[in-house]
Amino acid sequence: MTSATSFLIVVIHLACIRSGDSSEKFVNLECNEESHGVYGQQSLLQCNVKAVKKVTILTVTWKRVEALLLEYNQDTFNPTPGFKFAEPSWNKKNTNVSLLLTNTKMADTGEYTCMVRTDSGDDTATTSLSVTAKYITPTMSSIPETNIEENTGVTIFCNSTGGQQKGSIRWFDQFRNDWTRSAELVAKETEDGPFSLSSKFKVQKATSSSTNYTCEVLNVNGAVEGMASFVIQFAPRDSGRKADKLDSDSTTNWLAPVVVIGSLIIGLLAALLLFKRRSARRDHQTDTRHDGDVEAEVSLCPGLNSDSPQDQRNSL
Repeated sequence: MTSATSFLIVVIHLACIRSGDSSEKFVNLECNEESHGVYGQQSLLQCNVKAVKKVTILTVTWKRVEALLLEYNQDTFNPTPGFKFAEPSWNKKNTNVSLLLTNTKMADTGEYTCMVRTDSGDDTATTSLSVTAKYITPTMSSIPETNIEENTGVTIFCNSTGGQQKGSIRWFDQFRNDWTRSAELVAKETEDGPFSLSSKFKVQKATSSSTNYTCEVLNVNGAVEGMASFVIQFAPRDSGRKADKLDSDSTTNWLAPVVVIGSLIIGLLAALLLFKRRSARRDHQTDTRHDGDVEAEVSLCPGLNSDSPQDQRNSL
């Protein structure tokens, strides 16, 4: 082989190497080395395709170990439930190929691999996810729930889940008196890993002077991760008075017309009686005047009161 031929081979070889290097550098997949997620919330694994010019993405594959989580292959999507592209309307021109975990679990901890193939080259990158768990805001309830009588027993419940390790629950009344020692706590580890906490506190004699109780959820380090308050629902104290008032109002409603009608009747009767009395008096006065007039006429004409004419002649 001549020196000219050897030189040509070396030049061609170097050209191929440079061509390969430029192809590898033309498309780069850049991902965050590590991401942090919270149990029960969304987690983002950030990855972007970097290129010197616009590219068309042909395939995208996300895996954890050997499990296929998300695959895009020439306009066809194949996502696993709970995993999707972070971009809501992702398409093959979008270079943001980040993966979104919609409901992070403790089992999602680990290393993830993303592989991208474009019309101008391909690349592969890895990233890892660590998951922490925090207790969610607790929920509270009571037995009985409402219309609780004074000086009766009431059991109040406080529940929370999501803790990475076994936590605890503290109880306080509205005056910040600590009742934790009087409460019962049950902590269980769920199948997915986090703990669930359930505590109950019994108020022996509930009174309306102390109606508000608070529970605080603490993690394994004693830090408060959630709290809630509960107000005991007592029966209305003036229910009897309201009933009496309703009875009184109803009695007034029918009694008032009766009183008015009765008053009218009594007034009419009194007026009629008065009218009769006045009429009787007028009749009596008329009769008295008539008798007086007759007597006066007789005294003025004594002849009118003598015997018949025959008797008068006989007397003569």
